[in-house]
Amino acid sequence: MTDTATATSATSARTSSTSAETNSSIVFDNVTKTYPGQSAKALDSLSIEVKSGELVCLVGPSGGGKTTALQLVNRLVDLSRGEIRIGDTNIMDLSPIELRRTIGYAIQQSGLFPHCTVAENIATVPSILKWDRKRIEERTKQLLELVGLTPVDAWLKRYPGQLSGGQQQRVGIARALAADPPVMLMDEPFGALDPITRMAVQDEFLEIHRAVGKTTLFVTHDIDEAIKMADRIAILKPGGLLAQYDTPAEVLANPADDFVAEFLGAERGLKRLALTTVAEVLGRSRARADDAESRRAPMSSPPEDRVDWPVVAGTMTLREALSLVSAAHSHGARVMDGDRHLGDVTLHELVCPPATAVDARGTAGVRS
Repeated sequence: MTDTATATSATSARTSSTSAETNSSIVFDNVTKTYPGQSAKALDSLSIEVKSGELVCLVGPSGGGKTTALQLVNRLVDLSRGEIRIGDTNIMDLSPIELRRTIGYAIQQSGLFPHCTVAENIATVPSILKWDRKRIEERTKQLLELVGLTPVDAWLKRYPGQLSGGQQQRVGIARALAADPPVMLMDEPFGALDPITRMAVQDEFLEIHRAVGKTTLFVTHDIDEAIKMADRIAILKPGGLLAQYDTPAEVLANPADDFVAEFLGAERGLKRLALTTVAEVLGRSRARADDAESRRAPMSSPPEDRVDWPVVAGTMTLREALSLVSAAHSHGARVMDGDRHLGDVTLHELVCPPATAVDARGTAGVRS
């Protein structure tokens, strides 16, 4: 997969039955953090809610308080003022150890124990919780399947030093999920990976998130990663001030102020095209066609002026399709599903899609 994972994400699909039944929201209520000996606030009066099953990205420049906000949740640092709740529980009502056992934590460069095997790394928290051996073994194998390290038996006894960066990160995600925590905290987990591996692991994690539905707080410096991964984005200014908290579509369409607009960059219009698939545009632009089934018939000879148009998949984002069309010096693309011709999209439709195709996503605070 590619960044099409962004356009097909849905919180309702991501949320597992456990998440649906259990309130695993994360609420920051007027949260402030000032470190000892510092006059400036690291985080200033942050008030946001991460709904159960949501993936929320914290982004912003250095000094915005992203990692501080994450560390406050599992009490690696303590609050100066305000309240954080997970579900209905104030985190200060739990001991740090008790709290951390209910939270999965994944960091940059995986943080695996180098002297432990893959199986031993994944089993860390279940072992602390005194799960029986059979249960740990079953859970370890299940998680290796989930993160795509198969055949499972080929990975169990390997050490981190025998793994690539992407493989280590997959094991790190499996370890964070091992005890089936309701909440996941991720601090730039893919930041140390090369661009190709990073894209692949992002896509795999989105698939995992759909499957397990964990409430996830995800720190990144990369706005493109946030747009791809998040149901909602919290953009923090230097000094820990919240600049904007909304869906990627809304943030891109309506930046709250000049700071947000500058942070998003001059290409925010192109970034917005990564939120919509070719199939969505094709469906809306062909909605009044008399014979919908004819668009799904085996491929016939295209009109002469379209014979050289590049072929794209309906699952591609508009941004991906536009890149192919531009590279081909074409006026559009032919949309195929295997040998089925679904229709054609013009360059104009890619650049200026119907408003409903773009704006249907994220208008209710969570992508639908």
